[in-house]
Amino acid sequence: MSRPYILLLFVSLLVSSLLSAQTREDAARDDLGYGSARSRQVEDNQAGDLWYGAGATIGFSANQFSSLFRIGVSPMVGYKFNNIFSAGPRASLIYTRYNNDAIGTDNSITWSAGLFARAKVYRSFFLHAEYSLLSEKDYGFFGASQFGNRVTRAIPYLGGGINQGGGLGSAGFEFMILFRLTPREYANDTPYEIRSGFTYNF
Repeated sequence: MSRPYILLLFVSLLVSSLLSAQTREDAARDDLGYGSARSRQVEDNQAGDLWYGAGATIGFSANQFSSLFRIGVSPMVGYKFNNIFSAGPRASLIYTRYNNDAIGTDNSITWSAGLFARAKVYRSFFLHAEYSLLSEKDYGFFGASQFGNRVTRAIPYLGGGINQGGGLGSAGFEFMILFRLTPREYANDTPYEIRSGFTYNF
């Protein structure tokens, strides 16, 4: 076989090997890209199942003998069962200032931890139910002389609110009012709570 034919055969084999290697490399890269895309999709789906909130509690009540002011923060995490219903844990830490003309002024910290359930009812409006274990100072039974004893009890709430903005991967702002479902027992019991805060992925 003449030398030009041998050289041509050698070049053909070399080009064929390089093309085959490049094809295998591209296929491997595509497989890795597909795996990464699937991983990102799984992560996105998992992230989409949870939403986060950081709320604020503001409350004030007063009569001719006493006044009560409360302000605090309350982080929460909700798991989405579907596009309507979600539920999860919620905690709060609240500063309370109570003033009584006969007894004086007292400052304390109130904490609570519990579970909530939420349902989107129409566009930005939602219903909110909550059952929390509440620990706070007792400023006296009605007509009693007790002052400043800490009590822990379970309190159910029911109410609703509105969330502006938000959605998958976005932040929003919410405002809601919750009504206490148990009778008033202590001087610092208020019939309702007004809350506001921010949400993410709701």
